[in-house]
Amino acid sequence: MVNSERDLTVSEVADDSEFGIWLEELTRDYPAAHGIALEEHHLALTDDIGEWIGGIRFGLRGGVAQVLEIGVAPDERGRGHALRLLEGFEVAARARDAHLIEFWTHQLALEPILEANGWHRVISRPGYVAGHTWHLFEKPLGPAPIES
Repeated sequence: MVNSERDLTVSEVADDSEFGIWLEELTRDYPAAHGIALEEHHLALTDDIGEWIGGIRFGLRGGVAQVLEIGVAPDERGRGHALRLLEGFEVAARARDAHLIEFWTHQLALEPILEANGWHRVISRPGYVAGHTWHLFEKPLGPAPIES
């Protein structure tokens, strides 16, 4: 049990607050966090006039890039855009020297397409987020392919 002479409170703060900046600086400078601070990045899929079709938010920590969120506009689904976003994610991760990319999904029907693109399932977790079975997929990244 933690004892303190001060009255301390744990409370939720808004994402856009100064606290987020303070915490990011604190954890980045913490000795144990050297080289493993989380960097967040966004990728947008747009059409020829700049309309957003979908996007990915991903984190990078210690050479591992992980999809945190991926989405495609409802009227654009079923056209391979999520796979296109994952390909862009791989390119962006390689450019940041990631050695591994990964993401969780509850859509196991995607497995054959993912395997054909070098992904493999690492683990399945029944009763995970929202009670669904979720699957962790990963893809090791070797050296970037040589373009001809």
